[in-house]
Amino acid sequence: MNASPNPYQILLVDDLALFRRSMQARLGALGVPLASMATVPEARTWIANQLPALILLDVVLPGVDGFTYCRELKADPRTRHIPIIMLTDLRTNAYERSLEAGADDYLPKRVDDAIMRIRVKLHLQLADLRARDGMQPPPALPAQILLATPSSLIQAQIPVQFAGTQHAFRVVDGAEDVACALQANDTLVIMDMALGIEGVQDALTALRMDPTTAHIPVLLLMEKEEAELLAGIEFMVDDVIWKPLKAQVNRARFMHLVELGLRSLPR
Repeated sequence: MNASPNPYQILLVDDLALFRRSMQARLGALGVPLASMATVPEARTWIANQLPALILLDVVLPGVDGFTYCRELKADPRTRHIPIIMLTDLRTNAYERSLEAGADDYLPKRVDDAIMRIRVKLHLQLADLRARDGMQPPPALPAQILLATPSSLIQAQIPVQFAGTQHAFRVVDGAEDVACALQANDTLVIMDMALGIEGVQDALTALRMDPTTAHIPVLLLMEKEEAELLAGIEFMVDDVIWKPLKAQVNRARFMHLVELGLRSLPR
């Protein structure tokens, strides 16, 4: 069957019935239907008749494991463009093995619900924009990145983690400076929660309410202990990275956000 991706459908492949039910509730706020399969053979049958916009794939499955099925999906021209997020509680090289298998991203199963929704929304947005652009690469433009943090360490770390690119950085050290520093052609805004929740919330609101900057992706830098602060702002954020920053893990995440920003630039 010649099916096209459904922008309103997510496929979850996980053998634990309790987890499948919990994901319905965890992702419910996104308003995107979730189809759940327990095994790879079930997923293959489902995908033979329709294509989801995104696949959430457990690593540990009976029979065919998630890494093997991910490679299979990415080798098939019909499904290779569908974003895949690997899910697992494994702690040993899970992120690296997920990327090696061709996955677009990785999430621990027990991640905070807001983080789960934010990351799923990011990949749904990317999938939609890629389809709009005919699966062509994003514009080959240097990214314009605004970094807002009071930390001199992070001010030094972030550009280093983008090493080898032509991306240009501007830095401000106060939340109140973000609105004035924003430019309509910015590709990404990185905000440190160390600026204070009230300052971050005000800056996010100003950014999203201004039609000239509403399209710009926002990355938050946070401590894990601050996750509860996402309750009132998750709908204005495109990704969250935990501190301390880890270059090996974060580089691929940065690239997703830069792609989102480049594809979202006004035309």
